[in-house]
Amino acid sequence: MKPLVFLLAACSLVATVEAKQNNKGGNKAAEAAKAKQKAEQEARDKKRLAVKAVLDAKDTNQDGSLTRDEYLVGEADADAAGKKFDQYNKNHDRYLSKDEIEAMLGL
Repeated sequence: MKPLVFLLAACSLVATVEAKQNNKGGNKAAEAAKAKQKAEQEARDKKRLAVKAVLDAKDTNQDGSLTRDEYLVGEADADAAGKKFDQYNKNHDRYLSKDEIEAMLGL
């Protein structure tokens, strides 16, 4: 009878240890997912702040986009800046949208 009780106790202990190890693995996965979400949020914030800085500096009418004239103000080489504006104005609407500014900044 004693060996049977000992065997049951040992099995119970092993099951408890395995359950704790599995739970730790689940926590690691949850922690990794949280870390990934945090990194993605930080990347989005970085992009948003970089675009905001450009718009704050150049968007004189504060419409959330840049016209060619707004973009060229203060640029040392107007020809190069004009070519860069044209390169990133993908839809040729004569405005740089936030997405186009983001692409221009390499974000």
